[in-house]
Amino acid sequence: MPDMIRPRRELCAADFTGDAHAAKYHGEMGRHPEAYLRLFSLLNDPANEQRLIDAEMHGLPALCGVARFIEADPIIKGLISNGTTAVRSRQTIGVAVKLKMAKLGWRGTGRKGVVRGARHFAKAEHFVRRETTSVDAPSRALAALDAIAAVGSDEEREETAQILMDALADSRRAEGRPF
Repeated sequence: MPDMIRPRRELCAADFTGDAHAAKYHGEMGRHPEAYLRLFSLLNDPANEQRLIDAEMHGLPALCGVARFIEADPIIKGLISNGTTAVRSRQTIGVAVKLKMAKLGWRGTGRKGVVRGARHFAKAEHFVRRETTSVDAPSRALAALDAIAAVGSDEEREETAQILMDALADSRRAEGRPF
């Protein structure tokens, strides 16, 4: 899918400099670059992206979905269990999760919940899916149609359009909605 339709979802150190709140934690990453590269790799893993989302879908803070993996990493564990760096490191991890969730289409609620099953994390923020505004939905739909219009021959595009329209009609009919 072209990048104009699917935004970049990978989290990296540069994301911290682009966010006013997260920029305050950039120094922490500079002092422990290997640990944060490992954290980014962990958060960017598609299975862990799903775990973040699944945790929220089950009423738990997103961090619950990956806390055990974070705590199991020996380098990250060294940061979050060491008294002198632990608090700031855990805060930085929370900010990283917040930035990752934003990339996945979620926004923070400002509400915290208990991180169950974690040894080094007590509470973490909850997230909700960003609402698609009525202005945004048509823009995304038009971008998708533009992308489809650039693929294949006229005949292939016509066939694709018919398949898509038939699928839309079938799904609306199955839901008992008019087409």
